Amino acid sequence: MTLKQVVLNSILVSFIVLVGANVAIFVHSIRLSDEINRFERDLKTVHQENLSLEKKVNEIDSLRFADSIAASLGFVKKAQPLYLDHLKYAKKP
Repeated sequence: MTLKQVVLNSILVSFIVLVGANVAIFVHSIRLSDEINRFERDLKTVHQENLSLEKKVNEIDSLRFADSIAASLGFVKKAQPLYLDHLKYAKKP
């Protein structure tokens, strides 16, 4: 084998190795792209669930909800407020 053949064979082997590495990187990038798309779909789903749960929390936290639950449980009597401007509440005997 001559030096020229050795150089050509080494270039050919290097080219084949580089093409193989390029294909492997391309396949890996396609897999990563699929994972990114899946994570984005999951993120969108979680965001929608979060909005729905925030809406439910706001509904439960509202005074209207508390009023309806109190009415359903029979707590409808209105309390008489105590005002501190009357001395009998603020004065010690």
